[in-house]
Amino acid sequence: MRLLTRLLSLGVLLAFSKLTVNAATLFKDPQFKVKVTRNLQYASGEVREPSPTHRALFLDVYQPDSADVSWKRPVLIAIHGGGFLFGDKGEMNNLCRELAARGYVCFSINYRLVPDDPPGVSQDQYTRTVMAAVVDADHAAQWIEANAAKYQADTSRMFIGGSSAGAVTSMLLAYNPEIKAPHFRAVADMWGTMGPRVTWIKKGGPPVLIIHGMEDETITVSAAREIDARAKLVGLQHETYLIDGMGHGLPLNLQVGSETLLQHLVDFFYKQIAPPSTAKTSRAGS
Repeated sequence: MRLLTRLLSLGVLLAFSKLTVNAATLFKDPQFKVKVTRNLQYASGEVREPSPTHRALFLDVYQPDSADVSWKRPVLIAIHGGGFLFGDKGEMNNLCRELAARGYVCFSINYRLVPDDPPGVSQDQYTRTVMAAVVDADHAAQWIEANAAKYQADTSRMFIGGSSAGAVTSMLLAYNPEIKAPHFRAVADMWGTMGPRVTWIKKGGPPVLIIHGMEDETITVSAAREIDARAKLVGLQHETYLIDGMGHGLPLNLQVGSETLLQHLVDFFYKQIAPPSTAKTSRAGS
C-alpha cells in the first residue's frame, strides 16, 4: 500500500510538473500558431513619381490562430527600415510572428519612399518623405481602429515600433504634438533617431525601449543617447540597450544579459499591458 501511495504521489507530481512546464502566460510566452494575411490596402498616398497619382498602401496582418474570443489582442504597428529609400513590410516578418505567437495582432506596413517623391511643404525631398511616412503610419493606425472588431484588436493597447527609418517613423508619430494619433502604450526604437525633434518627447508620453549598436555608422549611437537623455530629463519610463561591437541592425536573438533582445522587448511591452498578477494564463499549443 505504501508503494502504491508513493507511486500515485509521484504520478501527481510528474503531472503537475508537466503542467507547469506547459503553462504559458498570455502576451509573454509563445503559444499560438500564427495566421498571416498579406497585402490589405489601408490607405493611398499622393506621389509624383513616376507620374502624379495616388499610390495604394498595403499592410500584412499577423494574428494568433485561436478561436478563443474571450480576450482582445494588443496591437503592434511594425515599420520596416531602409533609410526611406527602399525596404518592404516583409522585413518585419520575424518580429510580427514572435508577437502574434504570444497573442498580439501585428500590422506590418509599407509607406511612401523617396523614389515616390511625395509632395509636402518642405523643399527637401527627403524631409517630405519622412513626414509622408509619418502620415502613412497614422493612416494605418486609423485603419486598424476602424477594423478592430474584425481582428479582435484592443486599440486601447496599441504599440508601435520599427528599425532604422521605421523607428524614426514610429517615434515621430508617437510623440508628434501636431497629430492626434492613438496614445500608444509603448514605442520600440531599434537603432533610430529623432534629431532635433527629440524635444517632442514629453512627460506622460508612451514609454520607449531603445536598442542601438555602439559601432553604428549609419545612425550613430549619439542618437540613442539623446533619446535616453531626453527621457531621463522629462521622467519618461524607458529602457536602453547600447550594444558593444554592434553596428546598424541587430539580431533580436542576440543575448544581452540574461535574455535576448527580443525577450527584453516582449517584457517591456508586457509591463505596459497588465501587471503580472492580473495577466491571463493560457496553455502552450492552445
